[in-house]
Amino acid sequence: MDETTKQEIESILLILLKAADMARVKAWAINIAFMYGLNRSRETNPTEIWKLIENIYEQHLRELFPNQRDPAQSFRRASGDAFEAFLEGYLNSNSFLQREGIRAVRLAGDDFDRFMRSLGLKQPKSGRALEPKDVDLFLQGMGENGIPRIFGAVFPKVSYAERIRADVPASQALMGKGLLSITITLDARAELGTQKKPSVKRRTINEGGFDACYSFNRGTQPNGKIFIVNVHEERLTHNALVRDIVHRWRKVKGTSTQ
Repeated sequence: MDETTKQEIESILLILLKAADMARVKAWAINIAFMYGLNRSRETNPTEIWKLIENIYEQHLRELFPNQRDPAQSFRRASGDAFEAFLEGYLNSNSFLQREGIRAVRLAGDDFDRFMRSLGLKQPKSGRALEPKDVDLFLQGMGENGIPRIFGAVFPKVSYAERIRADVPASQALMGKGLLSITITLDARAELGTQKKPSVKRRTINEGGFDACYSFNRGTQPNGKIFIVNVHEERLTHNALVRDIVHRWRKVKGTSTQ
């Protein structure tokens, strides 16, 4: 990434951060700066763009509040929401998913409760009832009769320094009901380890915590259920994330996966 692009990303982020000192505005600012960086520097690893934004954000806070102990904490809070918003937009703008009638959606309140009851996951015998905070995004397809159907769940993680194992009970509960359960990451702290020296996080995924993991970090080592995704590539033949979502939806509908 050239210096001009870095300066442009910094300018965009700082201008947006100054708009309002609100958590949702901070997340929005991070998301906008990230998307700008992706479009402006397609050859750069997306994770490196994210780290650049993190450094700019934290330096900005140090200058505003020199006595603040941990500016990284503010970024961690906002960045999770930012990555979730990015993924929602990324999935919903994919032309192949659009043709299949697939969208990423959020469920809350009565909508979430009704869906959990339909799965039998609100009864005490199923263990702790799932709550909206347990699942960030759902995958919804449009059936032949025009009725939408939830067929999957998405667990976004900027990095697996966040406690991935905390998501496993919800993931496995949903998989047990036939839903696709995937985690998507920037692997920003290289927490997955390697194939030869797998981390606990890698083992958690490959041993059945999720159906699959998709990383936008070009440096992640793929193996087992872990795949690298080129964020700029839409086609099913070149994007494992889109391919697997489409194949699962076609299977749910009972149509060919070819």
